Amino acid sequence: MVNLVYKPGRLAFFCGVNMNKNLKIVGIAAVLVLALGLSFVYAFAQTDSSTANNGLATNQQIRQFLQNHPGVARRALGRFLNHATLGEATGTVVSESNGMLVLSTDSGQVTVLLPKMWSYNNQLLNRTELINSDFAKAGQTVSFKVLKGEWTETGFTVNVMIAYEAANSVNAHAYAVLPFNIEANS
Repeated sequence: MVNLVYKPGRLAFFCGVNMNKNLKIVGIAAVLVLALGLSFVYAFAQTDSSTANNGLATNQQIRQFLQNHPGVARRALGRFLNHATLGEATGTVVSESNGMLVLSTDSGQVTVLLPKMWSYNNQLLNRTELINSDFAKAGQTVSFKVLKGEWTETGFTVNVMIAYEAANSVNAHAYAVLPFNIEANS
């Protein structure tokens, strides 16, 4: 029988490196994988049916992976929600692609993830229809209320913003159709 008890001194001696530095690098890598993984899973899982065939294959692969490993999506969503705050993103619409809206803001361009369906003017629109309708078009200013997850490391910050409400320049509102409600605490 093999004894697999972790002893820090042995591992540091065996690796010949400073373990604190390695743990910090692993921690940074884990945060990046989580943040980027969540945003990619969300964006790809919600693409429109008009996506090219190779995009559909990728979406099916992601869905199949998440079905076979349900804990991955639950843990990623749980970590996102544990660190998320309410925020706002206001800017000029640049473009929308695969559920990612690019806004030009005072501080540069930002990407906001758009849920697939929106309620606007007593009708349901998909995100592409919403951004290409009288609600908003490229070049118009729009303000989004977002759920924002942010992870800061030495030298950089990764943030993921998921929109749940939008207002255009004439103060018309659109609301994301989500399986849950987002409300600010008083």
